[in-house]
Amino acid sequence: MIYSIVGTEKNGREKAYKTLLKDKVVTDVIYNENYLQAEKYIDSVDLFGGEQIINLVGFMEKQESRDALIELFPKLKDSKNFFIIDEPFADANKIKRLEKYSEKVFDCREDKEGEASPFPMCNAFAKRDKKAVFVEWIKIKDISEPLEMIHGALWWKMRTIWEDTLNGKKTGFTLEECENFGEEIMKASMDAHRGEVGLKEKLEEVLIGV
Repeated sequence: MIYSIVGTEKNGREKAYKTLLKDKVVTDVIYNENYLQAEKYIDSVDLFGGEQIINLVGFMEKQESRDALIELFPKLKDSKNFFIIDEPFADANKIKRLEKYSEKVFDCREDKEGEASPFPMCNAFAKRDKKAVFVEWIKIKDISEPLEMIHGALWWKMRTIWEDTLNGKKTGFTLEECENFGEEIMKASMDAHRGEVGLKEKLEEVLIGV
């Protein structure tokens, strides 16, 4: 059977996992780059013949893992094992698809109606639309939500762009640019934690550079 968690709101995510796991332990956590490993758990059992809990993370973010997951949906739904599909950055279309096969979707999105969201900014970044990036950045840079959430969303988007570029897909970014942007985004968080620079200022430098 399938349960899904969408969104990045920390307390909601923690509550969802607590509700699903209770006193149980996740058997395996599979990220999208290792998507081929998911199928083997459909009919597997633990050492005592009991059910297993498999956490599938970010499968909807990449084309290859998304296609594989969509194909596996019916089998995962009918399996005696528990599959927790974790999609922090799922959009409305992906959530609708998850709802079709999930016993329940835990909605932990921070971008509720009327609230600012980092995702339009990240999408504009992927399109290299500097004007739209700046407009969306102005909307969210001073909101109460932690900057770490904005940083995480931007890193996730950059990681997807990077992987697509490596696979020969047209992204609007060269491989060298992916490496440079990826390095700058990662350094932004590390430098901020060391107190060398403010995370907001560093993120703004990265965004302006697109």
